[in-house]
Amino acid sequence: MNDPKAFATFREQRGHQYRTSTYIQWGDVSESRSLGSCLLLNPGSAALFQTRPAAGHAIMGQVKPDPTMEQLIRFTEAIYPERPLKGRLHVYNLFSLQNPSSSDAIACFEQLVEKKETTLEAQLASVEELRQHPWLLLGWGCLQRRSWRHFSALKSLWKKQIALSGVPVFGKKCSNGQDYYHPCPRLVSMRAAILRDLVAIRGQTLGKMPSSPV
Repeated sequence: MNDPKAFATFREQRGHQYRTSTYIQWGDVSESRSLGSCLLLNPGSAALFQTRPAAGHAIMGQVKPDPTMEQLIRFTEAIYPERPLKGRLHVYNLFSLQNPSSSDAIACFEQLVEKKETTLEAQLASVEELRQHPWLLLGWGCLQRRSWRHFSALKSLWKKQIALSGVPVFGKKCSNGQDYYHPCPRLVSMRAAILRDLVAIRGQTLGKMPSSPV
């Protein structure tokens, strides 16, 4: 058996829960090679059920995969058909505030930036870290409001950071031409279709990838 497992790091600050890092592991935990990465909106509902110490006030451990993680597992296994699969899929988010409601999460993030409890720059992964991945799937969703000025600025910063890294990117663009559909729609009936679309877009954008990551 080679069932993938999900791991994440959490911290709490001023009554808010943050999930600051997340990855899905195939094979032994020592298999740290990157299978790829994705950039979504913000952490959802996954919660710890096994913990281990982490730096500072953070808690790290295994989480029960939420629907988004399960969809990402299906996507990764679709593009890497050889078994056993070994390595990690890294899950990034535009911001790390955990909230299963996208609009509520963005509104709260706007307030946190306004109150100077966080910054846009603090949300970014480093260029060096991004360069460790063979590809990056963009999928933060299509939500837009004029009042979300910090959110809009954050997306621009992430795009610049990704461009500096040079990592190949792909995703299914929204009708506005600037954002990307989330890989796991709320409607369960739509998930198989977008999975097929993303696999096809990945192939069209990056060409045929090896069946095993290099």
